[in-house]
Amino acid sequence: MLSTKVSPIRKIRTRLVNFRVTDEEFERLKASSDRQGARCLSDFARSIMFGGTYDDRLLTMDHRLTGVEQSMARLVEALSGSRPQDTNTHD
Repeated sequence: MLSTKVSPIRKIRTRLVNFRVTDEEFERLKASSDRQGARCLSDFARSIMFGGTYDDRLLTMDHRLTGVEQSMARLVEALSGSRPQDTNTHD
């Protein structure tokens, strides 16, 4: 399964794997990569090759974004509760 942890320091990739595909295979691969929102074709192919899916990475990002949204909601709530109330009422 593709690791979903993001390393603070990315390992430098020094090895190259090269294989040939037909024009049709290339177009299918590129279309799948684009549909999944991959950063590049290499990242997409690497994630698929190691048994994961690009969706694994998107799922991780979705979880992180949900955490940010929840934190923002708590911050907004805390800030709105600390505002001075308007005590001037006009009758």
